[in-house]
Amino acid sequence: MTMLNLLLVDSELELVPEEIALHPTVTASARRRKKPATKMLLDSSAHHSAMKRLSEFERRGRPDIVHFFLMVALESVLNHQGMLRAYVHTRNDQLICIDPSSRLPKSYPRFVGLMESLFIEGRVPSRGPALLSIQEGFSFEDCLREIPHSETVVLSEDGEPCRLKDCLKGKDDLLCVIGGFSHGDFRSNVFAAADRVLSIYEQPLTAWTVASEVIVNYENALDS
Repeated sequence: MTMLNLLLVDSELELVPEEIALHPTVTASARRRKKPATKMLLDSSAHHSAMKRLSEFERRGRPDIVHFFLMVALESVLNHQGMLRAYVHTRNDQLICIDPSSRLPKSYPRFVGLMESLFIEGRVPSRGPALLSIQEGFSFEDCLREIPHSETVVLSEDGEPCRLKDCLKGKDDLLCVIGGFSHGDFRSNVFAAADRVLSIYEQPLTAWTVASEVIVNYENALDS
C-alpha cells in the first residue's frame, strides 16, 4: 500500500533538565502540578525565566509544536485511510512511534500529561499494545534506518521551490522531514541524507502548516 511517512525532526520535546530543576519558576510549577520537577515537560510558556540558563534556550521547551503536528497528522483523511505514519524525533535523539489508531488528547494540558507518562514509562499504555512508544539513542540517521521508505524529502524554506502536488506525484513510501522547532535550523544533518530538499514557501512556516500542506497535496497527487 502507498504510504506517506512524516518525521518531525529535532523536536523541542524534553523533560525539565536537572540543571534548572531547583529554579523558583520550575519548583513553583512542580508544586502546582504535584509532581517532581524533572518529571515535567520543559515548557517555555511556564519555565521561560529558568530556561535562560540552558544552551539554545530560545528554541527549547515547545511541546505545543508536537501537539499541533500530531493533531494534524492523526486526524487527517490519509491517516484514517491507513496511508500515513507519523514519527517524532527529539533534540535528545529519541524516536517516538505513534500507532495510527491513536487518538491523542485535544486538550494541551492532557497532552502534556500523556507525554510525561511516555517519557517516564517508555510506552503508553503501560500494558497491552502500545499506542505510543519512545526509543532512546536514535539519531536522525538511526530514524532513517528504522522507518521503511524509498525516498527522503526535507522541507525547508532554503530548499528548491516546488509545486508540492507535482513533487509528490507518484511517490510511494515517501519520508517527509519537517523541523520540530520554532527558532534556528536543524540540529541534525538532515540535508546530507536527503534525496531532495524542497521549499513550499519562501518564508518559514509552522511545522503543522507544513504537515497539512504535505498531507493534502499528497492526497491530491494520488487522485490525479
